[in-house]
Amino acid sequence: MELIRKKNQHRNLCWFVLTVFIFSAKLSFALGDLIVTPTRVIFEGRDRSQTINLVNRGNKTATYRIHFTEMAMDNFGDMTEIETPALGQHFASNMIRYSPRQAIIEPGGSQTIRLMIRKPKELPAGEYRSHLLMYAVPDASQSNTTLESIAGLKPKEVGIKLNTIFRVAIPVIVREGESNTKFNFSNLNIKENKNENTLDLDLTLERDGNQSIYGDIDVVFTPTGKNTKYTVGKIKDFVVYVPNKKRSISMSLHFPKKITTLSGQLNLKFTNVNSEKPRILATSLLKI
Repeated sequence: MELIRKKNQHRNLCWFVLTVFIFSAKLSFALGDLIVTPTRVIFEGRDRSQTINLVNRGNKTATYRIHFTEMAMDNFGDMTEIETPALGQHFASNMIRYSPRQAIIEPGGSQTIRLMIRKPKELPAGEYRSHLLMYAVPDASQSNTTLESIAGLKPKEVGIKLNTIFRVAIPVIVREGESNTKFNFSNLNIKENKNENTLDLDLTLERDGNQSIYGDIDVVFTPTGKNTKYTVGKIKDFVVYVPNKKRSISMSLHFPKKITTLSGQLNLKFTNVNSEKPRILATSLLKI
């Protein structure tokens, strides 16, 4: 991506850093030339070690760096890097050892990152979370490229070239003790989205307890006087991290074209699909 402006200023080469926080439970995630498997790590019970696999799907050998970072989620799902934990938040990075911290991977090659946990004695019950950050070290040869050769700049013109650095962050969670977490839906509201010509559903998922949770939200519509049910909305791997008490979102609803009158009820369901047997964690009904 290049941005060229005609001003009597200096010529600059800049790096644009893009960090992607992975919430999905997919077996792997690809961004740029990097594939990461799995997309989150959870230590619980007698777990002592886990592995993460990095694959370079690009056509050049790349050097990847791996290190922990601490992050917080706001009530709308946005993530930011932090240094000090929020009230009720606990970091996991001081309990996790991992190797290697840098990997040189050839095109099509892979590298296994090994993580080992060392819990302190009498660790208080609860959840501890940090995020493992992985990214390719910028190629030094790109920084040596002149903007004049790229954009054909003339005297007294300025050029800015942005090179993107993709950073992938996956959660590493340590759980101690039993879960006592409960969930429920609140603040349900249907509104018209005139730009998309659809209906949107605003909702909040409230969390109470000592653990984060990943689950799917399904919205099913049942027309008045009929037994037919239609799935009109779905969000996969919706997460509310400790210590957040709630997370709000707006989702588009898609009704079949044959439904001309929207009269009936919406059935909302939040399901933990990551356990051996899916468990329904919260339900709610909304008449429309």
